[in-house]
Amino acid sequence: MAKQFEYDVVIIGGGPNGLLAGSYLSRAGLKVIVLERRHEMGGGAATEDVAGTPGFRINSHAQYMMMTDYAPVYKDLELETKYGLRHIYPSLQFAMPLKDGRCLCLYSDVERSCQSIANFSQKDAETYREISAKCAEYMDAFIGPATYVQPKPPLEQAMQLEKTEIGKEISAYTPKSPKQVVDELFEDQYVKTLMLHNICMWGLDPEGEGVGYLIPLYLNRMVNYRMCVSGSHALPQALIKVILENKGHLVTSVIIKRIIMEGGRAAGVECEDGRIYRAKKAVVSTIDPHQTFLELVGEEHLDKDFVESIKGWEWEHWSFLGVHLALEEAPRFRAAEKNEEINKALVYVLGFESPEEFIEHYKAIGRGECPLDAGYSCSFPSVFDPLQAPEGKHTGSLYKMAPYDVEGDSEKWFSIKYKDEHAAGMLNLLREYAPNITDDKIRNKYVSTPAEISVKFFDMKKGSIKQGAYTPFQMGYNRPNAECSTHRSPVEGLYMGGACTYPGGTILLGSGYLAADAVVEDLGIEKWWKEPEIVIQAREKGLL
Repeated sequence: MAKQFEYDVVIIGGGPNGLLAGSYLSRAGLKVIVLERRHEMGGGAATEDVAGTPGFRINSHAQYMMMTDYAPVYKDLELETKYGLRHIYPSLQFAMPLKDGRCLCLYSDVERSCQSIANFSQKDAETYREISAKCAEYMDAFIGPATYVQPKPPLEQAMQLEKTEIGKEISAYTPKSPKQVVDELFEDQYVKTLMLHNICMWGLDPEGEGVGYLIPLYLNRMVNYRMCVSGSHALPQALIKVILENKGHLVTSVIIKRIIMEGGRAAGVECEDGRIYRAKKAVVSTIDPHQTFLELVGEEHLDKDFVESIKGWEWEHWSFLGVHLALEEAPRFRAAEKNEEINKALVYVLGFESPEEFIEHYKAIGRGECPLDAGYSCSFPSVFDPLQAPEGKHTGSLYKMAPYDVEGDSEKWFSIKYKDEHAAGMLNLLREYAPNITDDKIRNKYVSTPAEISVKFFDMKKGSIKQGAYTPFQMGYNRPNAECSTHRSPVEGLYMGGACTYPGGTILLGSGYLAADAVVEDLGIEKWWKEPEIVIQAREKGLL
């Protein structure tokens, strides 16, 4: 007879959102269990010894924390004050070395960024100063607060924004493409290139329209990235402590066979080994909509139109080809000969020197091509955090946007020869800017391809790092669709809380937070946490 276990809430997926939902719900007094397919919790917030060299900690997927200064989880759960989670906030956020030896830099300090931009265009420096102030205002007034409240239907939210001047300004971005905004704002080709890359590096089509309201978010966040001390895995480790201290349970290496349906309600899950975890109050899925509804719930339990909407879910246009390095020394960039600080940038953008080059690379991906000489972004975490490498040694990660189905066949990514060829191309490009990274300085490397991402993380279908594309019909209230808009689903007792839900991916720490919010509200349980002050202020201003 199969073993049965009973909980109030069963959470599917132990990534940041699953752990976040588990943290809030367990502290609310609910008996919670989090089930994870992989051998460890954390999902994409992983820090591993994948380079095959002891002591080198590689952030093999998520590298940067984007919303550390806005996400309520840090204060609510006392992650920093009680559980020791710490972040690094480098002064030099982005550096784009050029072939002519110059370097365009973006700092956390606006004036320093303006000084660097002025070396390319005084007008662009003045524009950047103005747009930085505007985007900071947009973030504080609406974009930041809206990330941590349930979304409203598009028309309702649009009408509300139109009632205020700042709301009108934010709404004006919506129909515009990133390229259109960048062309309107800036004149220098190098400044345009860096801005376009940074706006689009997390999923926006450079020429796509309809989600332009995200542009001010990325313009602001590009100088507000943090890194977790000792690696990205420090974040899930802190959340795990919260769950365990509140008598929650966590189980890894669990393959879920189905969501148990009883009387049209989600009543728990059954695992492939026969174990059953019953849920008296709720099941929360933080994995993608295909697995959740088509595979685990089953089409026979769902409305036909809803099934068709799930089948029409669009995966991302691209994924990441990552080359992770265990290094004998940190890179020394040629551009740093004039400014040593360039060797201490959080993120480098290499190989793009015009907007057209970046756009062509994006189009090539759409054709199933992965050019060997295309540009990419990279980071060397141990420069800031010595805990991530042995003393005197360093780590590095190179990330190139790449197609899942390369030349129509994702299996090509499993060819060692093909992987090595592309890794060599990326290393050759790095050496054009940092010539000291010769073969003898690379102790070991690990290559992660789009196809391998989908195998490692089952919820990232086709290497889709955010569980689905950012398109007008898959964002905001429609992420993943109107029926699941507020983290509930058409199935009674089943809630959604992954990156496929509002507000989206990239460890915004919003989806799991809002899933917990929906569960507690529906169960009539008093929330132990308070609504964030920024949300209260946005409501008072009539923006939410």
